[in-house]
Amino acid sequence: YITMAMKNNIESNVAATERKSPDGGWGWVIVFSSFMIHFIMDGITYSMGDIYLHPMMEVLGCNRGTVSFIFGMLPAITLGSGLFATILINRHGCRKMTIIGSCLAAMGFLASSLFANIWFYYFAIGIVAGFGFGLIYLAAIVSINFYFDKKISRALGIAVCGSGLGTMAFPWIMPYIINYPMWFDVYGGLLNESAIIFMCVIFGMLMIPLPKEPSEKRRLENKVKTEAKRQAKKSIKNANIMVDTNEQHLKLLPNQESIPSTEISELHLVDSNKQQQQPSTDHVSFPDYKQNKLANEYDKVNYHQTIVSDSIDDEPLKMATKDLELLENDDATNEDDLHTSFVQVNASNEEKTTTSSKQSFFHELSNEIDIKLLKNHAFVLFIISNFLTSLGFNIPYNFANDLAIDAKVAEHRRHWIIMSIGFGNCIGRIIIGVLGDFKWINRLNLYNIALIFAGIATMTAPLCGSIVYSHMAYAFVFGFFSGGYVGLTTVIVKDLVGENKVSHALGITYSFQGLATAIGTPIVGTMRDYPLNPLQPYLWPYIIFGGSIILSGIILFAIPKLKRRQESSKKTYQDSNEYES
Repeated sequence: YITMAMKNNIESNVAATERKSPDGGWGWVIVFSSFMIHFIMDGITYSMGDIYLHPMMEVLGCNRGTVSFIFGMLPAITLGSGLFATILINRHGCRKMTIIGSCLAAMGFLASSLFANIWFYYFAIGIVAGFGFGLIYLAAIVSINFYFDKKISRALGIAVCGSGLGTMAFPWIMPYIINYPMWFDVYGGLLNESAIIFMCVIFGMLMIPLPKEPSEKRRLENKVKTEAKRQAKKSIKNANIMVDTNEQHLKLLPNQESIPSTEISELHLVDSNKQQQQPSTDHVSFPDYKQNKLANEYDKVNYHQTIVSDSIDDEPLKMATKDLELLENDDATNEDDLHTSFVQVNASNEEKTTTSSKQSFFHELSNEIDIKLLKNHAFVLFIISNFLTSLGFNIPYNFANDLAIDAKVAEHRRHWIIMSIGFGNCIGRIIIGVLGDFKWINRLNLYNIALIFAGIATMTAPLCGSIVYSHMAYAFVFGFFSGGYVGLTTVIVKDLVGENKVSHALGITYSFQGLATAIGTPIVGTMRDYPLNPLQPYLWPYIIFGGSIILSGIILFAIPKLKRRQESSKKTYQDSNEYES
């Protein structure tokens, strides 16, 4: 009854709190934590090429294409790990995953500062740090969704502004650290960034979980299950002890088939609740007594099974119950078989619980990949668009400084360019995000226009000459519209697939974005190493990949037509089925 009361109390507490979000209070601390995580994570990710391209080329002795693959892998793994991060966060919560992700990412940067090798950098920075960033990034967004409902847009808007500010800060600060003698060039920069990333552990600790979170519900359910299993194991243990005691008593007793009931009472072999008063001349068969006693112990196991039906596997208990029925039908049942049955109940429970836990993880992973979404033609076109966008999205971030070197921009002003991207990113996320909330504005058209202007800005970058302000102008335009594109992506996905399938659709979308990011960045680096136009080495790479961003926006204008055609086909199919029936 204690276990049942505990379960009922937990369920009532969860039900009372899961319907509403605080919409303030500690939620603003969560917003601050998310802001700082975006500041650190995106600041480092988007400034890697600007800060480390040339220093790493010198240290590693590699060309641009080889080194730039590091800068492509980091955001690619960050985006591609979204499916795994979703499952882990649902299982273990935002706080734990932020702490673990911070430690992983910090460890990757720390290891890269100790050992310089291009393949090791692919692993340490690209895979280890990338997966850690994936856990941090998703947790920073999801935690705000739990704490806010009515003010969710405002809270998310403040949090993601950290990305733009981080992009402004790191290109300005890190070059001084790298060029300062005591920091030993590239190694000191990576070591410092490792320490900065580790600070995200503090922000993760501030993410106090709410009872409505899936991880908290799972934890409370597991608490009830553990208590039920403990009680069941206790009953099984008592039954095992009973069997052993019976064996010892049999060895001490004379070789007789029956024993006077008065002696049995003195040995305490008959349960007081089931003992019946009999004449002193009657005799009680020892196997009958043993059968009654073991039945009591099986009843205890079944009692705990009834309390929490889903906490223990039913099959082992059914097996034990079947053994008990055989005992009732056969007085000559061997004691060792009964003892084995009890052991099988316990062992089978533990084995099947472990197997179920493993299967459930892969089951959750398969559930996150909803292949049926690919039957939605509008969504498939959206995925193609995002792939084309991501091919060129990171190029202005990673090669802005190198482009400025080719254009002979003054050295002390070159970092102003990527800082302008960060500033425009902040403004664009806010303004375009607000415009997207107006009912009289078509969000899809706004999204498409943002992509087209971001692509145009990318294509004009190689034409800016040696004047830093012209570079800052294209950088601001790109940052403004690319920031708006990022802010509207989730909203457009929701409009295309519906609210119930947003998480599944985003998982697929981010996977294709990650793949494209890993492809685009090293291709541009390689094209710069072997330029088609030696006088303007970045001209064709920027035109090609800027054009892919423009194309990604243009093709999305076909979505309304695709949706109408698909709805018409669906209606025709339904009408034909009704006619046939």
